[in-house]
Amino acid sequence: MAMRRKMWTGLATVAGLTGMALLATPVTRTRAAVSSQPGTRTIFVTAYGDKGVPEKDMTPADFLVKEDGKAREVVSAAISRTPMQILLMLDDSGLSLGAIRQGSGQFVEALQGQAEFAITTIGANNVPLIDYTRDPPALFDALRGMLARNNAPVYVLEGLLDGTRALIKRNAARPVIVLVATEGEEFSSVSSDDVLDSLQKSGARFYYIGLGPPVTKGYNPGLGVARPADATEYESSKRNAVLGAAPKNSGGRSEQALQPSGVPVMMKQFATELANVYEVTYKTDVASAKLGVETKRKGVKLRAPLRVGVRS
Repeated sequence: MAMRRKMWTGLATVAGLTGMALLATPVTRTRAAVSSQPGTRTIFVTAYGDKGVPEKDMTPADFLVKEDGKAREVVSAAISRTPMQILLMLDDSGLSLGAIRQGSGQFVEALQGQAEFAITTIGANNVPLIDYTRDPPALFDALRGMLARNNAPVYVLEGLLDGTRALIKRNAARPVIVLVATEGEEFSSVSSDDVLDSLQKSGARFYYIGLGPPVTKGYNPGLGVARPADATEYESSKRNAVLGAAPKNSGGRSEQALQPSGVPVMMKQFATELANVYEVTYKTDVASAKLGVETKRKGVKLRAPLRVGVRS
């Protein structure tokens, strides 16, 4: 009975969560500190096998790195222990808030001691709920405080631009953005190119969960009847351009949750993946390049950024 009680206390269901003690306080590292050797660059790479299970025994010899087609010498490769800076961008505009709270709470719990987190809601407007912190109880309190803004417009691109700019300002060593958003109309007026440029500059890995069937042509027709004048198909097309490119470009991941119950499942997968990302350091002599990362190991697939340095 004591063991069952302990396990239940640890479940981040948010509604009945009391919060868990922080396991360890990681030391914040800047991007410059991640790769301190002159003439080297460090990237973060996901290695996974069958059914997406992380590969945990990769060595430097298992990675092939190329910049603009030129092979680079891999100096080291190991599962990263660099603390993450994770921005959770959560949609509070609809009826899936309970699943989003639960999935986000479990995500924070799974990665406690390995990251600091910030939470922003994107329904009606982008509202920062809590700035970057390593304190799980404070984060769980922020999640409990989220209120549903039913059918509110969302401003995903503006939120991404603000979030990436903040990460750049922080000089974050290992930035991650996790966006959970209902598929539908977009109301942001910012350029998709500006968002992609800022994301590239920040170095953030971008993970996305789309709630509902994917919207591939502008806006969701089901919302068209009550469509405000400032929401256009053009804005929604810009959002689709960003969400279609950013996960792959950054070495992140994009998933669809057709039902709210899929959100906690996918958030758990994201947490497991992020806890087992490789920190790969290699020799380089350029500031910016197209990046190619492969592995010689059979049955293993990789997710890695497609470019280092600024976009061109």
